[in-house]
Amino acid sequence: MKLFFNNGLSGLRDSIHRMRQEKTSRRDRFSGIEDILEDVVQGTDTRIRLVPGYRKKLQEAIYSSLEFSDFIVDSIPAAIEISRHSFISNPYVNAFFTNIPDMQSVFSHSSEIHDFIEEHWSDSPPECCSLLCMHMSEKTVTGMELSGNMLKRDVLQTAVNFSDHRVYSPAANEPGTREGLKQCLFGGLVNNALDRIMQLKLENHQLQSERSMLHARLRHLRQKAERAEQESGPVIETMKAVEETSHKLKKVEDALLSTSPASPQESLELVNSVLMRPDEFIQAREFRLRLNKMGIKIDARSTEPCNEINLTEVSIVNELPRVVTLATVPLDELLPDNNAPANQLFS
Repeated sequence: MKLFFNNGLSGLRDSIHRMRQEKTSRRDRFSGIEDILEDVVQGTDTRIRLVPGYRKKLQEAIYSSLEFSDFIVDSIPAAIEISRHSFISNPYVNAFFTNIPDMQSVFSHSSEIHDFIEEHWSDSPPECCSLLCMHMSEKTVTGMELSGNMLKRDVLQTAVNFSDHRVYSPAANEPGTREGLKQCLFGGLVNNALDRIMQLKLENHQLQSERSMLHARLRHLRQKAERAEQESGPVIETMKAVEETSHKLKKVEDALLSTSPASPQESLELVNSVLMRPDEFIQAREFRLRLNKMGIKIDARSTEPCNEINLTEVSIVNELPRVVTLATVPLDELLPDNNAPANQLFS
């Protein structure tokens, strides 16, 4: 899954995978956490190694985040099949897509599905499982409603729409997809810590540049004021500019005191705080919808035929909430890729 992992954290993904394969109990898994810990430090701020006892300080936070990632992914319901047949028979598939061509297009044009096919060409798997993410929206429309034996027209209704479908972490089976998602969520937490460290460095760099500019301007204004005094020229406006620039410089220098580049100890504390509170980065909630075949929300008191579906919504910091589901897709139903060599197509 490419959502969170960058090239610098590829080793972290491998370390997590090895640990989960080799260890089962909580105590045993700590003995496999060393590689992950070093990858976290390498991927955030290597100066953390200068802090005495950094391993002990990070170990519990890392394990807490790994457990949280497990909990989030394990809470996602079992995979649903997304195919021509299930579009007709499965209420989830019917709700998520408006028609079969759109449904096929989402998976057929996924770069991650393409990568999966290339990597597993020799195995020729019949299907792949992946995470499907969608943005859910609601809007008010007018339509017809059956009330008892009466058909009412121009009734205000709520239409539910799923859009901006994205596919992540394809694997040959559901356990493989879940494992990839767990690695991805933990990688996202590490990237979040890195972003915060880099933001501190960026803010400090910008303030230092502004301070240098204000120092240069202040020197220029003072020299200008001195020349004006020697020549008995007007100095009021120049002195006013000196005062304003001095005030701005004081504010910048005060800001620099509070936004100094993160020290090794501060970087350690920042990484630790992110990993100890993963619920501030990602949250999940479950909710239920009653929808008819047209995607109209049906009230619980209504007798109109509808499907009741249970959904999981995931919210990641600075991102729009998305409904997520695990989806198994028959690869022979993918649309042909006209740009790919013939021996790389399953369809």
